[in-house]
Amino acid sequence: MWKRAAATLTVALFIGGLLWWSMVQGYTSELGTDNVVEVLIEDSSTNGSEDMLATASFQGDAAEPLLWSSIEMALVVNGTSYPCGFGQQSLPSATDAPIRPTLGADGQTFTTMVDATNEEAFTFLSLPTQREGNDSNHSLRFSSTDVFVGEGHGWVYLEDMAFNGFRSTENITFSTDTEERLEWYTYDLSVHRVTPVPGIFVFEIDGAHYKVKFVSYYNDDDERRYPTMLIASVNGSTFPALEDQELVSPAPCLLRAGDDDLTHWNASEVVELREQGVNIRSHDEPLTLVMAYEGVDARIVEITSTSPEG
Repeated sequence: MWKRAAATLTVALFIGGLLWWSMVQGYTSELGTDNVVEVLIEDSSTNGSEDMLATASFQGDAAEPLLWSSIEMALVVNGTSYPCGFGQQSLPSATDAPIRPTLGADGQTFTTMVDATNEEAFTFLSLPTQREGNDSNHSLRFSSTDVFVGEGHGWVYLEDMAFNGFRSTENITFSTDTEERLEWYTYDLSVHRVTPVPGIFVFEIDGAHYKVKFVSYYNDDDERRYPTMLIASVNGSTFPALEDQELVSPAPCLLRAGDDDLTHWNASEVVELREQGVNIRSHDEPLTLVMAYEGVDARIVEITSTSPEG
């Protein structure tokens, strides 16, 4: 009898293990969008540097509005990538840099990845400069899942606040407790994944305010210990990183929104992509749009415009 029971238990454990493994291996991130971006490419361009090259919109009636702060977009011509934005682009970081900020299409919000793989030492981040700090001068420090606030800075967690919905620190009380690590994530035992909490953190640093939303713990290769955050200033606070010419420069591809909302790319909005002082495309060279939302590649459908014969 006991042999039969042991065999039954073994089979049950084996099946349960297979189910658990399939859940872990089949995990799908909630980041990204199901929107299909339809790009209408102009049939020709000139040797000038202010041509309109394409328009972009969402295909179908079920599109969701997307945050410009979480969009990365570029035009590719002859193997060269030309980032698009409402004025500015970020300059690429070294692939092995411990701090890797990328400016969103809104020109105001960084998506910043921190290499926190060293369990024996912290990686230091300066929020105002979006650069690596040190032990005596930093806003946040990271090691694995541990995140601590730099000494002397204030902070608060707003549980039910959307990132783009927060614009003022009026009536906010900041904590000065920097001894305990931030509770910025939950752990899903069913799939063994670190999941960022849904709210935002707001930090007070030398009189300026910055909002931070953790969006992931994994890099593009799904390797852990790479906390990634949306970061923007609040209350009109100066954001030195936006003035750092080693981090940002004018975007060669200029976006022009189809409405007055520069927070969201709305479902029915048509966006223009134009040259901004750079001759991206001279004649009829093949042009391709690439776009990621929340770090995940979006699906693009390209259509070539046909001008009427004159």
